[in-house]
Amino acid sequence: MPELLHDIRLLDLLELCGTTVQTSRLLQLSQPTISRRYRILSEDFGLVRDRRQLWGCGYGTSASMRLLRPGCRAHRLAAGVARIGSDLLNHPLLAGCPWLLPTPQRFRAAANSLELVRQGVLDGALLSGLELEEPEGVNRQELELVLLGELPLALWLCPEAPDLVGAVPEVLVPDRGVAPGLRRLLRELGPTLRSGGNSLQTPDDWIRWIHGSTLALVVADRVANNWASLRRGPLASRPHSSVWLALPADWQEHPVLRHTAQELGRIGAAQQLEG
Repeated sequence: MPELLHDIRLLDLLELCGTTVQTSRLLQLSQPTISRRYRILSEDFGLVRDRRQLWGCGYGTSASMRLLRPGCRAHRLAAGVARIGSDLLNHPLLAGCPWLLPTPQRFRAAANSLELVRQGVLDGALLSGLELEEPEGVNRQELELVLLGELPLALWLCPEAPDLVGAVPEVLVPDRGVAPGLRRLLRELGPTLRSGGNSLQTPDDWIRWIHGSTLALVVADRVANNWASLRRGPLASRPHSSVWLALPADWQEHPVLRHTAQELGRIGAAQQLEG
């Protein structure tokens, strides 16, 4: 990436990681360095951080930044790489796509993911159909949603968890404002839910939380290929979630996005057959 675009990448990763600490780990820079660079950028571009921002860029945006981000996206796509956002539920679908840039896995409201694609922070986002059924704040303008298929879900526990004879374990879920569709599905299936709040973001965070307990996670049935330490838990039925890929309206003009949609559709169809 040209040095000219490094600061925009820094801002994008702050949005995707959510904190300067996580961003520093991803970029292998010190947290004070990230904070100092953000302060300079916020002064130069008039960015105001809003911790209460629900959708879009919580680290601030401006008229000039709304023009610069699409330029940075155009450079990525022309280089044959793309940044696709996902949560823990759908992220296993991205495992076979080496041209995709590493992107932090986070549960975020569907409306927020769509806004980050629209603003150019993300080049695309995997979304659960469970969340797209929630109408509040979902704005599909300037975007296209491509159906990839149905993804089977399963309960997963840590291997040290004691067996619950004839009982379904308590399920750890994201904050209620982030994944209302997932919560609704699980309530219909019967298990008790426990909110992880906003403190759980990375896969390691979630696994540490359930380690040594009887708590379970609901994630893609392929997750055993990614988190070999987990073991399957009991569930009365095998739920599915439709998976959608949100892309900018002009995605057909970019070969890497066409290839991404094609490959993810193929993986999604194969996973549906396996399910």
